[in-house]
Amino acid sequence: MIDFLEKDKENLLTQLAAVKSADKAVRVLENELDKLLLMYNEKCGNERERNAAAYMMQAVRLSLPLIDSVGETKVWETETAAGSKGKVNPLLFLFIIGALVCCGIGLLPFVLPVYNAGDTYELIKPLSMILGGLACAVIAGLFMRRWGAKAPKYSKQVEIRTDANKIYRNFRNAILAVDQNLEEIRSMERWEKRDEAGKIDGHTASPSELDLFSDLLAAAYSQDPEFALEKIGEIKYYLHKQQIEVVDYSPATAKFFDMMPGQYAGTIRPAMVADGALLRKGIASTGKA
Repeated sequence: MIDFLEKDKENLLTQLAAVKSADKAVRVLENELDKLLLMYNEKCGNERERNAAAYMMQAVRLSLPLIDSVGETKVWETETAAGSKGKVNPLLFLFIIGALVCCGIGLLPFVLPVYNAGDTYELIKPLSMILGGLACAVIAGLFMRRWGAKAPKYSKQVEIRTDANKIYRNFRNAILAVDQNLEEIRSMERWEKRDEAGKIDGHTASPSELDLFSDLLAAAYSQDPEFALEKIGEIKYYLHKQQIEVVDYSPATAKFFDMMPGQYAGTIRPAMVADGALLRKGIASTGKA
């Protein structure tokens, strides 16, 4: 799959460079995965490998959102209109009124003739009221400062762009891992086939089977018709030892044959029967009517 990917590298990089977000880059890579799998299946004739490739590519598809795609990061400030004042807190007015009342009550004894300068106890009360008024005034000032605050003059914006080359490198590493796993599957299959060498339909060829095949091949190579017919005739004996009987056509065995028209009546292909059960139907000719 790496070969297919390298051939499509320029096209893929062009598409990745055209997108600016990671989500769009993922969709581009998903389409590329479909293309790679399609091309691989067209070249691969092994069903086991095709199934394994499909499963692994699905795993790569699910991991695409995790691919590192962060490229250039841009940060800039934009000027905004001056903000409006915040909402007035009702406590502001309470502290202003409290400051005026406390200061007024505290100053009242100093302006009235009832004040006795020699009485210290009488002096503490108005001073306490004045101090309380000043505290209320300070708190009211803090509320006013907060109320007068305005919104920031500038706002920041951040844009993170994708890096096409970085995405391609990470994607290529994932496809390379798929190729390595497929190669391991091919190696295992070659090893399994090595263990099956010399077997016929899953079982080890017997000496009698090997002798029969050897004689038939010798007859084919001899170019001697009589020798070839003699060896072909040994097939009946071999099948007989396997409890398989070769049956020629006759009115009594007609149920084992498919009939077809011909110039002469007789057996075209014998039937094979084991313990009275038909294994393979024969073909016979009915001859001219």
